[in-house]
Amino acid sequence: MLPSLPVFNKEVDVDFLVFVERYATDLLKWDILTFFGKNPNTHASISKIAKYMGRSTASIRPDLGDLTLLGILEQTPSENRDEVSFQLTQAPRFRRLTIKFAESQGASQPLNELSR
Repeated sequence: MLPSLPVFNKEVDVDFLVFVERYATDLLKWDILTFFGKNPNTHASISKIAKYMGRSTASIRPDLGDLTLLGILEQTPSENRDEVSFQLTQAPRFRRLTIKFAESQGASQPLNELSR
């Protein structure tokens, strides 16, 4: 007699899988999505985001732009107007999926000091 296999009742979240496949296309985008998923209310300049991520502003600028064009991030002028700032979109679907993406990685505590 063959041993029975465990039955898993978890449903696959197809929307989440499509999100990961479509938007987390390389390690840098993965890191950016994780950053904003951990800090969904953060509104920060490129230099602050780069500093937190341990990367140069030149290296993250193109991917921040791509994620903005795709509707995941929103871009606004920063307070000093020398630089633009980014924040997670207000669109509920993308916010939910980005936060879920970060949580799926055991995301740590949010960073309060980066806001503004």
